[in-house]
Amino acid sequence: MRLRWSVVLLVVAAVAIVRAQMPTSTTIMGASGTVVITALGHASVQIEQGNKVVIVDPVSMMADLSKAKPADLILITDIHQDHYDPAAVAKLRKTGAPVVAPPAVADMKQIPDVVSMGNNLMRTNEAALAGLTVISVPAYNIERGPSPGQLYHTRGRGQGYLIQFTSSLADARAGKAPSVYVAGDTECVPAMGQWVRGVDVALMPMNLPYTMTPAEAATCVKEFAPKIAIPYHYMGQKPEEFAEALKGTKIEVRLLNWYAK
Repeated sequence: MRLRWSVVLLVVAAVAIVRAQMPTSTTIMGASGTVVITALGHASVQIEQGNKVVIVDPVSMMADLSKAKPADLILITDIHQDHYDPAAVAKLRKTGAPVVAPPAVADMKQIPDVVSMGNNLMRTNEAALAGLTVISVPAYNIERGPSPGQLYHTRGRGQGYLIQFTSSLADARAGKAPSVYVAGDTECVPAMGQWVRGVDVALMPMNLPYTMTPAEAATCVKEFAPKIAIPYHYMGQKPEEFAEALKGTKIEVRLLNWYAK
């Protein structure tokens, strides 16, 4: 029995070391531009292309925001405290930089000059989006909730974002600019097939009981086939299981350390 527990402890320690050695950023090379994605922590992510910095869900409680750069655009996905932190937004937004949020966040009126954007919208070529193209992709639970008949994330309240580093609607529709999808708190919803099929990079949540298991997230990305998939928002789960489930597919998995704080 002692030997068995020694083996278990060695395995746990080895996994901890591997995760500690995971990078906190990754670079995606492409003919139309290079994108740098930095794991700030949990659901907080920084995405850079050229001289543009986009930050999704900056939250001081969950992330190391000392790694973050001043943002040209901030996107907020939902009302929950691991996604929504007005003080962090105020700290990171450049003077006059737009902040985009779903109406449920905008209506709280805790962030000045917020741009309210509902589900299933594309906006482009506007100062309100720092000259980028952004699509709001619905994010919600299909079946998971705290009790029968209730859901953790109701349809229409939150959203993920497809970010395309172009102000040209034609280039955005033709997929000629780097594209990154940050899914937010969601299960595998039909809108992913509509908006993010073939996206360059997809960041997928996988934490229970609120979103998906790693296996469910892997099945989901097989359906819309991003070039690169990055697990995030996975507290308590094993992103290695997500990577294992996608072995043998054309989808490249990159693991980042979201809990280095």
